[in-house]
Amino acid sequence: MGKGKRNQKAIQDRAAKRRKQEDAQLLNGGFQEATELLDDEVLNVDIDVRQRGSSWENEEQDYEMRPRKLQEYGEDMVEGLPIKINGKIERKMHKKQSNTTEENDNGAIEEELDRSSDASGQAVSADEKQEEEFDEEPDTEERIIELKEEIAELVEKIIEEPEENTAALTRLCKMAESKNPNTSKFSMLALVPVFKSIIPGYRIRPLTELEKKERVSKEVTRLRNFEQTLVVNYRKYIENLKNLSRVPNGEKPIKVSLGVLATQAANELASTVAHFNFRDEVFTILVRRVCKPNLTVDPVSTQSIKSLEILLNDDDEGNVSLSIIRILAKTIKVRKYNVDESVLNMLLSLETLQDYDPNTKSDEPHVKVKEKKKDRVHLSKKQRKARKEMKAIEEEMERAEQTVSAEEKEKNQAEILKTMLSLYLNILRIDSPTLVGSVLEGLVKFGGMANLDLLGDFLEVMKELIQNTIDQELTSASVRKLLLCIVSAFSLVSSHTQMKVHTDLSVFVDALYAVLCHVSLDADLELSHKSLRLADPLNNEITKPSVNVSTKAELLLKSLDHVFFRSRSGSKLKALAFTKRLYMCMGNTPENTTIALLKFLQKLGNRYPEIEGLYSTDDRIGNGVFVMEADNPSRSNPETAVLWENNILRNHYCPTVVKGINSLANRSKN
Repeated sequence: MGKGKRNQKAIQDRAAKRRKQEDAQLLNGGFQEATELLDDEVLNVDIDVRQRGSSWENEEQDYEMRPRKLQEYGEDMVEGLPIKINGKIERKMHKKQSNTTEENDNGAIEEELDRSSDASGQAVSADEKQEEEFDEEPDTEERIIELKEEIAELVEKIIEEPEENTAALTRLCKMAESKNPNTSKFSMLALVPVFKSIIPGYRIRPLTELEKKERVSKEVTRLRNFEQTLVVNYRKYIENLKNLSRVPNGEKPIKVSLGVLATQAANELASTVAHFNFRDEVFTILVRRVCKPNLTVDPVSTQSIKSLEILLNDDDEGNVSLSIIRILAKTIKVRKYNVDESVLNMLLSLETLQDYDPNTKSDEPHVKVKEKKKDRVHLSKKQRKARKEMKAIEEEMERAEQTVSAEEKEKNQAEILKTMLSLYLNILRIDSPTLVGSVLEGLVKFGGMANLDLLGDFLEVMKELIQNTIDQELTSASVRKLLLCIVSAFSLVSSHTQMKVHTDLSVFVDALYAVLCHVSLDADLELSHKSLRLADPLNNEITKPSVNVSTKAELLLKSLDHVFFRSRSGSKLKALAFTKRLYMCMGNTPENTTIALLKFLQKLGNRYPEIEGLYSTDDRIGNGVFVMEADNPSRSNPETAVLWENNILRNHYCPTVVKGINSLANRSKN
């Protein structure tokens, strides 16, 4: 079993390493050379020469710019324009001018160039001219209008004919890296719909050596050139977004604004082209943006969290979720777990693990049953060859369509669960006050999928949390933490048959009995952050609950249900003690919670008929008195208790509560 897990992890690591190598190979011109070799002579060029690529072009350009020397004439002779005499072209030679004349002419030319540059603002090239103007001069309204028109023309060309206008795409990406804020902003925002429109529905991979050597048509050559240009420019654009988004909140307003726009662009790309190359870089931009201690000052944090939640919720195959969770776990660890609780609440949106059941997975490899000879269909050699070719084509189509097999999906689910639970365990060990609630809520949902070793670690850590919380003064947040620990512990154990028999959960039962009175006095027992209520006018800080999924009343009912009906922790003595304490609490709980507790007591009385003896002292013998202050149900001597609170609850303002109280009391008389 351990060997299979190691092999599985090794396969996943190799796949991730291969994807990174392919992306790096694309950036280095993974198939650009093959698109330029169109005849047999060029195809036979040495590989080393093709690898030099750019260096060879530089040497050729330097050689072209060198001055030519005429061997037949002296050094004082220069060649002029050729002339045609009697139908023959002859070379025209004349003497070189003196140095003084040449210096005068050069000085005049330089003065003329200076005057023309000062007058018109022209530089060596149009691109450099525009960037220098934006860097040195403030943008006017006319300049901004011209800039928008130029960007609109480039965008229109790219969208109409993307394969024919790769130069326009390169130009627009270069403008997005400009030092001028307006140029960078307009170009960066314009590239978002451009990439969403021209990015194909598949992931571009580098060509193999065989594909580079084969001769292809012009259409394929043009498509490969376009894909290569698209990958390079897209990577540069992502790097630009990454640099702009990593701006502290205390920077200049222009840089902060560009950082917000860059993050918004990354949100758009992440929600649309998550299947394309360099998606990990896009996810890193969003995760690093939300993993900040104070998200209230970031205007784009809510949008980024929502984008990540949508990606986690819509991912059925597990590839996208695995990438996001790996980056998230690594970033939270680097931040030393100083992040907002809403970041961890994103994990509750995971849809990939909904149909994952690790207990039904077989560790034995699938053995293919060999077909008997008499059942085989006779095929000729030609038919077998055709079937083999068809099978290879189907496998290639599956890779092209990015289909994920059931086995690969199961591997992704196992890795997602492992990474997420490891993150949860580390947070519980450091007892982060802002993140413990989110972690426990996540354990309620996903903790039952963990293995036995990890479950034991979780239970030990939660016992320590309960002990440390009870020793301190109980507050509304600490009460919620206790309830979550109890529900999480029982949820973890209930999904494993072996742990149901051998695990002692008496610590959690005693903690639930001790916290009942504090729960009943909580004013927000039935409220969560989604409930509409007025904020305290004397409190300037808006504090959200630790977990925003379940209310404390729901957690209380889940805990009671786990103790007495979903585990073997319940007993007659505990049932009597909890019944007495619940009657004491129902005088303070809200109406809906009281009705729910009465239904629970009715269900508990059906399982433990001994509870009916608490309604009366007739025909019952008890030793000692009931210890109301005891926080341990076995030490409170519940057999001597009497439910005198039943007469008080008969005067409850809610008719439904009164009806339930009378029904329980009348049933005890029968």
